[in-house]
Amino acid sequence: MKLNFLLAFLFLAFVTIVTIANEDETDLIGCTELNGMGCVCHTVERDFSVNVWVEGPETLFVGQTGMYKMLMSGGPAEAGGYNVAGRFGEMVLVDSFSFQHPLSMNELTQAFSLPFPTPQDTIYWDFGYKVLDPTVVFDTIYSCGLSLVWDSIPDFHDRWNFGPKFPITILSVTDVEIENDQPKDFVLFQNYPNPFNPTTNIRFRISEFGFVSIKIYDALGKAVSTLVNENRSPGEYILTYDASQLSSGLYFYRLTAGSFSETKKMLLLK
Repeated sequence: MKLNFLLAFLFLAFVTIVTIANEDETDLIGCTELNGMGCVCHTVERDFSVNVWVEGPETLFVGQTGMYKMLMSGGPAEAGGYNVAGRFGEMVLVDSFSFQHPLSMNELTQAFSLPFPTPQDTIYWDFGYKVLDPTVVFDTIYSCGLSLVWDSIPDFHDRWNFGPKFPITILSVTDVEIENDQPKDFVLFQNYPNPFNPTTNIRFRISEFGFVSIKIYDALGKAVSTLVNENRSPGEYILTYDASQLSSGLYFYRLTAGSFSETKKMLLLK
């Protein structure tokens, strides 16, 4: 009988903890101009010294998922959080740096605070936006960035700002003539898995013959590994990177091919 009471007590305690945790998570959503008033649990005042903006494609087809970045600089710049939301489309998770709360499916927020390498740096989060409604011809991505004093205390020392509204034009497949040619582009894909320990796969695509470089950098911008440093033919490649010799932390990998250059981040957790 005592064992049954003990099991019942532990079960109720577990449910209570989970419920409280879920309630606390709701504080992270509802912060964009679309569905909230900013990061007001830290401070009511909007701070224009915090720079927030979205980069990515301005035109998408119905059913297409576009890849975007929300970038932030300024403010205390010890760590940062973010929110992005779309009115009609679906916000798509692309890595474990972000979180989608079931109470707000059209919004993404940070899974954990992202550190600034230095206060002068810019940090960013990757996310996707998918067009769902064929009757919609325009949508807008709303953004909000929170620049933190990293002391786990939400107060006026933390500063936030809205980003400019990012408009998207939505086309149906009948709006343009479909070409049969293969796309001519350079692409650096998000590594998988991410976070990883100790190996991960890095995929990239090049559209013309030329010199290709892929290097790994630590959070301070120091090159720690070179994966590719040679001429490559057009095509798609997958590299397996072994980070056994590195310590846990945030790293960046950069593809340079001709005039094209792109950098993405990855997290090593041991």
